[in-house]
Amino acid sequence: MTTTRPTSNRLARAAAFVAAVTLMRGASAGGPAAAAAGAPSATPPAAPAAPARGTKKAETPEEFDARIVSELRAADPGAVPLFEEANAARKAGDHAKAAERYARVYGLVPSFVHALRRQCWEESALGHREEAIAHCRAAVEQDASAENEGTLCFALLSPPGAIRVPGWKPTAAEMDMAAHAVDAGIATDARGSFIWTAACEYALAGQDFERLRACVDGLRRVAPEEVGTHVYASILAATEERWADAEKELDRAHDLGLDEETYRSLRGQERSARPLLDRFGPAAALVGGIWLAGLLLLLGAAWILSRITLRAVSRIPAEAELAQGGEAKGVAGSIRSVYRVVLWLCCAYYYVSLPLVFLGVLALGGGLLYGSIAIGHVPVKLIIIVAVVTLGTLWAIVRSLFVRGRDVDPGLKIELHEHPKLARLLEEVALAVGTRPVDSVYLTPGTTVAVMERGRMIRQLAGARERCLILGAGVLEGMRLGPLKAVLAHEYGHLTNRDTAGGGFALAVRRSLHTMAQSLASSGAAAWYNPAWLFLNGFYRVFLRISQGASRLQEVLADRWAAKVYGAAAFEEGLRHVVAKSVRFNANVGAVLDEVMKKKTALWNVYEYKPEKPPEESEVAEAVRKALERPASPYDSHPSPADRFRWIGALPSRGSASTFDDAREAWSLFADRDFIERRMTAELRKLILMQNGIEVPPGQAGGWTPPGPRPDPPHRA
Repeated sequence: MTTTRPTSNRLARAAAFVAAVTLMRGASAGGPAAAAAGAPSATPPAAPAAPARGTKKAETPEEFDARIVSELRAADPGAVPLFEEANAARKAGDHAKAAERYARVYGLVPSFVHALRRQCWEESALGHREEAIAHCRAAVEQDASAENEGTLCFALLSPPGAIRVPGWKPTAAEMDMAAHAVDAGIATDARGSFIWTAACEYALAGQDFERLRACVDGLRRVAPEEVGTHVYASILAATEERWADAEKELDRAHDLGLDEETYRSLRGQERSARPLLDRFGPAAALVGGIWLAGLLLLLGAAWILSRITLRAVSRIPAEAELAQGGEAKGVAGSIRSVYRVVLWLCCAYYYVSLPLVFLGVLALGGGLLYGSIAIGHVPVKLIIIVAVVTLGTLWAIVRSLFVRGRDVDPGLKIELHEHPKLARLLEEVALAVGTRPVDSVYLTPGTTVAVMERGRMIRQLAGARERCLILGAGVLEGMRLGPLKAVLAHEYGHLTNRDTAGGGFALAVRRSLHTMAQSLASSGAAAWYNPAWLFLNGFYRVFLRISQGASRLQEVLADRWAAKVYGAAAFEEGLRHVVAKSVRFNANVGAVLDEVMKKKTALWNVYEYKPEKPPEESEVAEAVRKALERPASPYDSHPSPADRFRWIGALPSRGSASTFDDAREAWSLFADRDFIERRMTAELRKLILMQNGIEVPPGQAGGWTPPGPRPDPPHRA
């Protein structure tokens, strides 16, 4: 059999394990062999059952006792009761009585060396080490049998005194004498398990793993079904770091009769001796496998749902189905329900994963620090880097668990009674869709058009959430009221379908992800070698696939509301305008802000500011074309505009709710365009100050005028 010689680290662990096992066994009254041989802790192993010389088959303990009693009866029948009385005391754990009775038997029959050997054993159990060794040496001189040599080895390895002293060891001369006794016994008769047991005890005492391997092989040959064979085999497997085999062998010894207390003690010592990776590796691998399987299942669910959603939205709805607008019923309703469940599971998976990621980072960081120190030369710089990255990552994980969303205004709130035309238009679109109008309108400097619902938990439960419309001032230029109504009908469709209600779990996960990413980046821990960063990137992609997939379905259903109420053509015109205006506005504002911040010039109205180097029209036009024709991505929150145009264009023709003023510009809804543009510019200057630390002056015209009487605005075509 091919064996592996332990390395220095393995030898150190094996030595510590063997020392712990020896100390455990030495603490018993039965001496160092008691626990390993499977005897009760208060009773030493029976005198060895050895094969009779010249026989071919090893004797059982019962056969051995019967044979030596016959020998004693032939020599002196009157000594037999005394010998049996000694045997009974030995089994009962009364070592003093047993030793005294064996001594009397040997006094009566000096040729009966078995009594002398057993007296040696009982004296050893009492801690009378010198007397035990003397008796065993005398027995060997009288008869150099394997059982006498083995008992001498045990006596030499047994500590003195009734109380065992931790760390006690035989002298070098005594170890040499024990080795000679074992070798002589094996040479005399290697068919009995007792001499091999003595050889194993010697190997453990001397931490001689080659001898341990040889004695285990010997025990396997002569006593494959004895308790001690599997105990020593378990110890050998542990020294060779074959931990699964060590556990298996110990379980086998337990099945064969190893007492529960010894079994648990040896099992505890073996598990304590294992390296951390071996101790926790299988459990960690199992948990990691389940965790990875969960991630793959979520990813698979996201892919399947995406495919199903694509087919569902590509299907041309029937007339009766379209009459319901974009309500989430039928197939679409079922898909939304499945998305809701999968998204909830994804969010739950995230919070379950965080403790695992925390422990993984802690284990990896702690392992690297321990390994750095264990190599002898302490790399201070490496330790500092590992400590900083580990602590920064752990703090990022903890911080991400306690981030809370702030209910802040999404823009500049305007009073609808000051803009009656806008208020009437919002009511008109709400009535056409069949829902109540928004409660508040918030203006932003950009081109966003969106809806949201706000309100504390009590208001949410009461169904009294505030409906909000977010309207970007940058999208109003050049937009006609007809397409604007269609776009607003799309937004009202979200409210009707309750797309904006709930979703707190997903929003909490999104906030947690962003917070962790920011914390890792700020602490310098956002790197490929950081498990938390790898998890963050991987999970974020899965989360986006699921949450954005649900969002894309919501957008398609809201598109159908717009097409039902105002027609596909009006909505397509409105959506094209929003997409194109977003590209043009961002390009122009980028040029304006770049010039303003470099030259430190004033900015009073970003919408009218003409930069010295405006964006190239050809480049902007190309960017608009790409935005309108871009391919779909599984991480998009909206389907591609080209797909949306195709899907609503394929819908059955419906009547339009257009009115005579649909051709008017969207800015006609507001009483003072100049005032609003300057207010939005002031908000933009605040953002520049917050994000870049640059204060842009408002210029001669001022930032904005307080509410109150204002001069008539200039006429704009």
